[in-house]
Amino acid sequence: MDYGGLVKRALDIMWKFKYLWIFGFFMEFGTGTGGWFGNLPEKVKLPVGDFLSGALVGAIIFLVLVGLFIFLVFLIMYLISQSGLIHCVSRIEHGENPTLRDGWNAGVKNFWRILGISIMILIFILASGLVTIVPFILLLLAFKALGIVSGVILFPIFLALLITLILIDLYATRTCIIEGKGVFDSLAGGWEMLKTNLVQSLIVGLIGIGSTMVYVFGFVAVGLLLALPFIALGFLNLFLGIFLGVVVGLIYIGVLSALWGTYIDSLWTLAYLEMKKLQLEKANA
Repeated sequence: MDYGGLVKRALDIMWKFKYLWIFGFFMEFGTGTGGWFGNLPEKVKLPVGDFLSGALVGAIIFLVLVGLFIFLVFLIMYLISQSGLIHCVSRIEHGENPTLRDGWNAGVKNFWRILGISIMILIFILASGLVTIVPFILLLLAFKALGIVSGVILFPIFLALLITLILIDLYATRTCIIEGKGVFDSLAGGWEMLKTNLVQSLIVGLIGIGSTMVYVFGFVAVGLLLALPFIALGFLNLFLGIFLGVVVGLIYIGVLSALWGTYIDSLWTLAYLEMKKLQLEKANA
C-alpha cells in the first residue's frame, strides 16, 4: 500500500470538498457533548424561601433535560455524518462528484444499521472490560499483590481487545455503507478485513497517531499565537478581550475540528478501499 499516497489523498479530499467539513465537525463533536454531575445532598439549606429552592431545582432539571437533548441531537448527527462522509469519500474515489445532500441521504438511510453496529461494538467493549478489568479490581481488593500482578497481564489484554474492536468498528461501518450489508454481516466483514490486513491496519493506525500528534501540536501552537492579540486587548478592555477571544476561539476550534474529522475519517475510508482493491487484484491473479 502507498501509505504516503493515502495521507496525501485524504488531505486533498479534505481541502477540495469543503462541504464534508460539516460531517467532519459532527464526527468530532457528536460524542463529545454532555458531562458528569456530582450527587446533590439530600437536604440543601439555602437562605431563601421554598419558592426559590423550588425554582433552583426546576432550573437544574431544565438544564439537565436541555443537556440530554443536545447530546441526543449531536449523537444523531454523528451517526448520520459518519455514514455521509464514508459514502461521499467512496464516491469521490470512484470518480464521482457527490453533494452534501447525497451524503445526508446516505446517512439517514443507514442510520439504524450504523446505530446497531455501534451498540454491538459497545456491548463487546463492556464485555471485554467485564472479563479483564473487573477481575483485576476484585483481585486488587482481596489480594493487593496478586491484583497488581494480574493487572500487568489483564490490562494489556484489555487494551488489545479494545484496539481490535475499534478497528473492527472502523471496517464494519465502511462495509455497511460501501457494500450495503446489514449489522451482523458488516461486523463479520470488519473482522475479516482486520484479519486479512492486520499489518496494514496497524500501520494506518500508527499514521493516524502520528497525524494526531502533528495536529495537536499545530492546534496548540496556532491557538496560542491567535490568543496573543486578545490577551493584549484584555489589558485595555478586559470584557472586550474575553468576549472577542471566546468568539474567535470557538470558531477556530470548530473549523479545525471539522478539518481534522474530515481528514482522519477519509484516511480510513481510503485505506479500506485500497485494501479491498488489493484483495480483488490478488484474487484475480
